[in-house]
Amino acid sequence: MEFKGFRNLYSQDMYVALINNGERVSQDIWQTKLPMKIKIFLWYLKRGVTLTKDNLARRNWHGDKSCCLCHLPKTIQHIFFDCYYAKFLWRSIHILFGIVPPTGIRDLFESWSKLSTKRYNTLLLTAASALLWDIWITQNEIVFDKGKPKSLLQVLFRGTHWLRQWANLQRHDDLKDHLISAAVHLETSALAFFSSNGWLAHRHVGCV
Repeated sequence: MEFKGFRNLYSQDMYVALINNGERVSQDIWQTKLPMKIKIFLWYLKRGVTLTKDNLARRNWHGDKSCCLCHLPKTIQHIFFDCYYAKFLWRSIHILFGIVPPTGIRDLFESWSKLSTKRYNTLLLTAASALLWDIWITQNEIVFDKGKPKSLLQVLFRGTHWLRQWANLQRHDDLKDHLISAAVHLETSALAFFSSNGWLAHRHVGCV
């Protein structure tokens, strides 16, 4: 299905357009206060569809389907949950907030993001979206921009940047405050941890 014609539509208009075209669209994704491209990104992930840039990457790498960091098979499961960056981000959430990470895409959307009340679940899905988008952008920079792998702190702080940006989209001040507080907690705790362990912020993650 081609989505270019839908890019300028409002969120509700696009939701209706997809439904009318026979697409199954989850309301939990559509009702979150996130940019349109992030909702589409999440929708693709939930369906287990290989993303567009992933297809391009395979052509650019002359058929190489391995992860740019650790050279294991480059699947959605690996990129967003099993790779070096992903494990670091999810473990940070686990340690600092006591939230056990999802085991994969299906678990994230069907169980993990439905642990409590609708409002709390919205916070979880928004925070998870920031991590997933952060991982995706980081991988793409290495592949398409020929950039060097970023440090763990750089990756984490970009995730908190998206979290702060999307906090401003929330309708209710308490949701906004919770997301910003979570971003601050992640940043200050990560800085304290890296400092106490003598890890420099500019230390780059090598391929393993």
